[in-house]
Amino acid sequence: MKCKDALSVIIIFTALMTSVPLFAKPLRIVSLNLCADQLLIPLLTPAKLVGITQLASNPEVSYHYLNANQYHQHTSRIEEIMALKPDLIIAGEYTAQPTNQLLENLGFKVITLGLPVTMDEVFQQITFLGEQISAQKRAAKLIRQMRDELANLQVIPKEQQKRAVVYYANGYTAGQQTIVNAILNLAGVINVAAELNVDFVSPLSLEQLLASKPDILLLGRHHKNTDSLAHQVLQHKALKQYTALNHVKRMMIPDRYWTCAGPSSITAAAYIQQNLIHFSY
Repeated sequence: MKCKDALSVIIIFTALMTSVPLFAKPLRIVSLNLCADQLLIPLLTPAKLVGITQLASNPEVSYHYLNANQYHQHTSRIEEIMALKPDLIIAGEYTAQPTNQLLENLGFKVITLGLPVTMDEVFQQITFLGEQISAQKRAAKLIRQMRDELANLQVIPKEQQKRAVVYYANGYTAGQQTIVNAILNLAGVINVAAELNVDFVSPLSLEQLLASKPDILLLGRHHKNTDSLAHQVLQHKALKQYTALNHVKRMMIPDRYWTCAGPSSITAAAYIQQNLIHFSY
């Protein structure tokens, strides 16, 4: 009986040793999403972060584009992801779901990150990610740095706050339930879309924009295809005439500052405040 018990223990021990430990620290991590790239680059070395997206090196949309070239950049093809032999894959809520599902079906561990809409949610996501990738100390350090940057932002009294409209191609704006709204709040700027009870990224007609009488018009950085139909609304004569007659400040913000929620969000708020220092109306 004792021999049988001993044999059972050996079999169980061998099975545990040859299987993937449930709580093993991931050693090879791959990102499938630009916003995941932005959080993982400050937390991991190229030896552990073995793959990021090609968008990460694009200065128009990536906050960490200068550091991205230190990391291997993949094309998001399944065969290329598999060749990297990841033991953990970080995807985004809007990463192609068939890709996520296929990777899971192939036995890879996939974690999906949502879209934070407040700085508290950003901190929670960084903490969660730090735990998942065994980088708790780096995550805590990053959060401390971000809190220090938040403390350096100027506090604007309510009565001195300007009213702003964010306007994108195709006549879209960023309302409540977006990180852009949180950024405007941090900068001490009133989001007109929030005043209009607009949620998420939603259409805003030119008539609604003009009727709201904003002090500031916030535009993303113009791309090369500014003559496209999607961008025509940003060049509309009525918009140009209104901003000129009413001394509305037009501010161009690099897209990389608010494409993703994270450290760049605080940079975006500071950028807005710096550009409003000499603004009066």
